[in-house]
Amino acid sequence: MSEWFQTYGFADVGERLVIGACPLDVRDVRVLSLLHIERVLNLLMDEEYPPGDRELVAAALAQADIIEQRLQTIDHGPLPESVLDAAVAIVGGWLDEGLHVYLHCRAGWERSPTVAAAVLATRQQLDLDEALAQVHARKPSAAPLPQQLEDLRHWWWDRQHHQLSADPGRDSRW
Repeated sequence: MSEWFQTYGFADVGERLVIGACPLDVRDVRVLSLLHIERVLNLLMDEEYPPGDRELVAAALAQADIIEQRLQTIDHGPLPESVLDAAVAIVGGWLDEGLHVYLHCRAGWERSPTVAAAVLATRQQLDLDEALAQVHARKPSAAPLPQQLEDLRHWWWDRQHHQLSADPGRDSRW
């Protein structure tokens, strides 16, 4: 296992959902295989990889029959509603299929825990604070940035508001 992967680690935060640091080499992908990971949602930008590592990891994932999808997001940057919507749909779809999923950003501290909280809140009908607490309890290094938390809360509010207004039979009071 690479020093990076070992240092920043990973954690099971929900049923068949593991979050953590980006795999950087064949050994890291082997660990994912041992965890029975079948799908990976990668939130990194290309430039976050050391030279040559992106290609090496992509080849190792393919060799291990692990399918990767990417939603490139800026490290220390915002998480737009479109990214949160797409990530929840992708990860939720895989989980609905019964697949084991690895969701990662660079260190597994900011972007991936934020997205994981969105997935858990949506799938388990949790309040956002409960979802964030679940992620943090299982991965204590999880520390979404204030802007990312604001983006998550805005996304959640819009999602809830849209659902209420789409169903006229529901009470639309906040």
